[in-house]
Amino acid sequence: MENSKIAWTDHTFNPWWGCVRVSPGCEHCYAETFSKRVGWHVWGAKEQRRPMSDKYWKQPGVWNYAAHMASTRARVFCASMADVFEDRRDLDEHRERLFGLIKATVNLDWLLLTKRPENIKRLFPMMWSVDQEDGGEMPDN
Repeated sequence: MENSKIAWTDHTFNPWWGCVRVSPGCEHCYAETFSKRVGWHVWGAKEQRRPMSDKYWKQPGVWNYAAHMASTRARVFCASMADVFEDRRDLDEHRERLFGLIKATVNLDWLLLTKRPENIKRLFPMMWSVDQEDGGEMPDN
């Protein structure tokens, strides 16, 4: 979504939709409610997640170019309809693709919110295993 209505971000990007509740903070999850409203059955441990199209994945490149041309930075709220750090092997390739995209879009500041901070260190090396030259370090953006 370009020009997000969320005050603290410029764009939202959802690499996939779906999640499972893990804490009391999930009780009133707007993403679960919204996905059910549009008829997507992507919530729960046994449900498949819904990855977005290749065309959709091109949007951050456009935002990155626009930020570069304007000599500014743009903020991207990532995974408002999911949790990047949900520990599911079927999401590994999508996480790797996401972190490659983050690394490539240097004019965008990516905001990753999670209810699973305990998974970050464990999933982080897997996400960066594609590029060994950076030593597994997270990019500045």
